[in-house]
Amino acid sequence: MLRIFIIFIIVLLISSLGFLIFLQKPLPQADYTFALVGTVKTLDPAKVSWSDDIRLALGLWEGLLAYDPVTTEAVEGVAQLPVDISDDRLVYTFTLRQEARWSNGDPVTAHDFVYGWRRVIEPGKISDYAFLIADNIAGAREYRDWRFEAVRILTILRDLARGVVVNNEDMAFLKELDLQGMDQPTPNYTAIADTFRNAHLEMVDGEFARVGIEALDDHHLRVTLIRPVAYFQDLVAFPTFMPVHQASMEMLRERNDPAVVDLTLWVTDTQWVKPDYHKNAYPGVVSNGAYRLKRWEFKRFLLLEKNQYYWDQQPGQLDTIMARVITDLNAAFMAYEQGDLDMLHNMEALDFAAALYQQKQAGKRDDLHFTMSYATYFYMFNCNQKLPDGSPNPFGDKRVRMAFNLAVDKQSVVDNVQRIGNPATTNFIPVNSIKGYTCQPGPGHDIQRARALLAEAGYPNGQGLPTIEFIYNTTGGHEKTAESVAEMWRKNLNVNISLDAREYKIFDDDKKNQRYMVCRSGWTGDYSDPTTFLDMMITGNGQNDAAFSNPEYDRLMALAVASKDKAERFKILAQAEKMIIQDEMPILPLFNYVSVMAFRENVKGIHPNPRDMYPYKYIRVEK
Repeated sequence: MLRIFIIFIIVLLISSLGFLIFLQKPLPQADYTFALVGTVKTLDPAKVSWSDDIRLALGLWEGLLAYDPVTTEAVEGVAQLPVDISDDRLVYTFTLRQEARWSNGDPVTAHDFVYGWRRVIEPGKISDYAFLIADNIAGAREYRDWRFEAVRILTILRDLARGVVVNNEDMAFLKELDLQGMDQPTPNYTAIADTFRNAHLEMVDGEFARVGIEALDDHHLRVTLIRPVAYFQDLVAFPTFMPVHQASMEMLRERNDPAVVDLTLWVTDTQWVKPDYHKNAYPGVVSNGAYRLKRWEFKRFLLLEKNQYYWDQQPGQLDTIMARVITDLNAAFMAYEQGDLDMLHNMEALDFAAALYQQKQAGKRDDLHFTMSYATYFYMFNCNQKLPDGSPNPFGDKRVRMAFNLAVDKQSVVDNVQRIGNPATTNFIPVNSIKGYTCQPGPGHDIQRARALLAEAGYPNGQGLPTIEFIYNTTGGHEKTAESVAEMWRKNLNVNISLDAREYKIFDDDKKNQRYMVCRSGWTGDYSDPTTFLDMMITGNGQNDAAFSNPEYDRLMALAVASKDKAERFKILAQAEKMIIQDEMPILPLFNYVSVMAFRENVKGIHPNPRDMYPYKYIRVEK
């Protein structure tokens, strides 16, 4: 009996070991491997907003134009240069190359671009960058507002039909519309909604036809702008402006979900970006970039392989690229040091980044690259008057925001915490990053003025202030900076600070919904114009996580939109930036990012640049 038991245990151990080995099955081989520290948030080009996701999207999809690997200026993509631009610079006609193909061999057409851009502004698609289309293309804002108003109306009617209590504001809004049937003593809200919905849906395509996005034929796309946009060609290289394969996407358009039907939403099955998803005969993600997504194992890797139908096959182009998911940056560095990775970026967050910087300065690590980024690291204040629990929010007062700004010695932060050459800054937009644009800096370190402002706001020597909750995400090495700044606030303002590190998804959700008092933030410019930073502080902008709202700021930004003179426009935008960094202070700029990356001597085609763009199709690995 004992012998049988021992044999059973041995068999069980062997089976368990085999199972563990199975779980840790080897990674696939690839010509080039880099680390993806963290997780992919999304690969939907309409939704991507994080740098890692953007770079992946740019490898899988290609817009009308693309990015030069050295200068990051716009170069030919699906469309050929030069673009036909009207004399008033409002109408762009793009000619798509005949040889552009999707990864399944289908031609890339102007209709795919129209469909892709439309997805961005339709309700049901949460896009942080929808404003790039809505605020630049003629009729797009009006169409989007009209569609979202319809969704609001249908939402209220649905709630009323279900017996849900509707607030007074929504009820008053509904009554002002004079909808058929609303004047009855006991309105039939379901019938009213059906009538409104049917009429709305009959109008949708006709209303979208008014938007300045038109496929003249399969290979000509005409875009009409609201006003001249000097950087528009740069914009159309960005993922928000990517096409999608309309035929396959239509297979996954959700048309049966009651919420989608009731509210006329455009909803696509979120699994569509996966290569092995085949619901409704869907072929798996179809893309048009230099690479296609071959495999995606969650929290392990993404394997890209060369798109055999891509129009611009480069000599020596890599056949396969692997983005290896390694959630811990230190572990990623060890993998690089051991030769398991060809490239590692985002190394500025390493605890020992300063030691690496010293090695680089001493000429000991030629594989390390420290590059000034087109990006600013800052803290964001919740500008709402009330906190989520209903209590007064001290940061609803700009004097408190200013006091917390002035109490921070930013140079000390970069010298004693960062230590990798970051320039301290009081500006939002990196200084000298945009040719012809300048803005006077914000105020510097001034403890006495900080204390005076705090007292003026009703909190002398910090008395009366609640404990300040300061949140940051766990990944990215933000803890030491947060601790340093929090200690300055404690010492200089006599306030209690609670540091709260949160897992990224929770942090991001809390940040977007203002469930914080102060939070970590940062921004990388997406195109070479001040608006790539300043637009995010416009009332209602998808990136305005501070809930900052100032009519004068919005007026200045609108005035800049209407301005056709570049110098005058930059002057107006500098006034807007001044409001952010000197007058209203919804953010606390700390320093400009320095991107730190390492790649081996045999890796060619990566050109470190301020925008952290290094298109995959130009990368080579010499054997």
